[in-house]
Amino acid sequence: MQNNNEYDNTNTGAIWKSKYNDNPKAPQYTGNLNVEGVDYKISAWKTSSENPKAPVLNIVIQNADDQPVVATVSPSPVDEEDVPF
Repeated sequence: MQNNNEYDNTNTGAIWKSKYNDNPKAPQYTGNLNVEGVDYKISAWKTSSENPKAPVLNIVIQNADDQPVVATVSPSPVDEEDVPF
């Protein structure tokens, strides 16, 4: 049983602005992702879209040991009305 003071990170993730801004090929955002109890690293690059209000990211996901597991993913642009915040 999980201690009530512990946070369960299963099936959650987060990305932050990267601190490596001096390299143009470095990801603009980095973070972590947990899927079904397996931890991954996330690297993301912001790209342009037809709608300047719609965020579009190219994302690479890697195992915690830096082995790529998913090719670059580019989601479809989302209307601002679809974003819950």
